[in-house]
Amino acid sequence: MYILNNTKEVIPYLSAHKDIVKRNNPRMPQKWVINEHNRTFLKWFKQQVQADRTTSDTLNWLSSEPNFDVICWCGYDINNYTFHTQKEDEKSTTQNSGVMVVVESMHFSSSKDKNPVMASMCYFGVIKDIWVIDYTSFRVPIFKCKWVDGNTGVRTDDLGFTLVDLEKEGYTEEPFIMASQAKQVFYVTDPEDNRWSVVLQGRPMHYADDNNEVVLDISETPSFSSNMPTLNVDNEVDDVHAIRDDHHEGLWENIAT
Repeated sequence: MYILNNTKEVIPYLSAHKDIVKRNNPRMPQKWVINEHNRTFLKWFKQQVQADRTTSDTLNWLSSEPNFDVICWCGYDINNYTFHTQKEDEKSTTQNSGVMVVVESMHFSSSKDKNPVMASMCYFGVIKDIWVIDYTSFRVPIFKCKWVDGNTGVRTDDLGFTLVDLEKEGYTEEPFIMASQAKQVFYVTDPEDNRWSVVLQGRPMHYADDNNEVVLDISETPSFSSNMPTLNVDNEVDDVHAIRDDHHEGLWENIAT
């Protein structure tokens, strides 16, 4: 269902089916309509596509549902990033399992809320599994993730840094995202409270410095900070740096000053 919801050709069918459910149940709240839509869409979609002989091959294969045999990987290159599962990360000193996705969704204050609000929200997590869903004529890579609860596990500190508590899991019923939607992030333990981790944005693969060396410099890595003060760093030397070369072993150093 997540794949269908995020496939451009299916969007007109999604809208049409929601309208039908709403029209047939005019007294039901919006949240109920969405749940009923999700429950009944697959069968309706399949009937609509099979009855229309002018639909594309993509729609025909999507309506036929994928093979139940799933191809699994421990790593995947996409969006100019190298992603790994958390289990694969545990074998290495590098970190490639951190992931973030920006999702626009409908927010309800309660099950009877008649005026839900559409809003974009950042979700942070780690990749548990990498699956490639096989629709015979094409394949769709997806990430199964452990997500941080956005209500209790994400906060912003005084400098505007985004911090997450990776132990506070949420959204367990919605673990999947399309691999094409994923943005890579790194989690660095907050020195003031090791329960929290600072979120750093990932650097695309093959990024090289002036000497053509593949590097990741924390001081130059976007950190989701909105209030970071301006510093004069012309003559400063970082006391922490990291080197990363794709999946090869990385090195974190504390350099004495």
